[in-house]
Amino acid sequence: MTDKPSNDNTFLDEIISQVRYLNGDQQKDVLAYIRHIKEPRSYPRVTKSIEMDILIGDKVIQSNTRNLSASGVFVKSRIHPDIGVPAKIVFSLPGQSRPFKLTGTVVRTDSGGIGLCFTEMTPYARRHLDDLLKRLSGFRA
Repeated sequence: MTDKPSNDNTFLDEIISQVRYLNGDQQKDVLAYIRHIKEPRSYPRVTKSIEMDILIGDKVIQSNTRNLSASGVFVKSRIHPDIGVPAKIVFSLPGQSRPFKLTGTVVRTDSGGIGLCFTEMTPYARRHLDDLLKRLSGFRA
């Protein structure tokens, strides 16, 4: 495959050809990724490094965030769990004495880390996360 195909059909044909060689789960992952990247972002990201513990299966990943939004977080990691795997996310918010606990799902992995989508959030957690995001992005909470 050349770096720049001569037309869109050649490029699409190459994508289809490559996807055919994947197993069913891999094809589902590709489709989920395509759907994910074509949707516009509902929530802006805040680039900020916050220490987090991510529990995935029996592994605890201690890491820092690359970015955070109201819908999820991207954490730096050399561990790459499967897409769709549930996770528990624990971190401390500045000015809070209790750790902040959320649940999420792995929605993306790449060489830089793991993208997690928050799946369950109490109104209390939502309010505090929204306040944190406002503070980090320079808006008054």
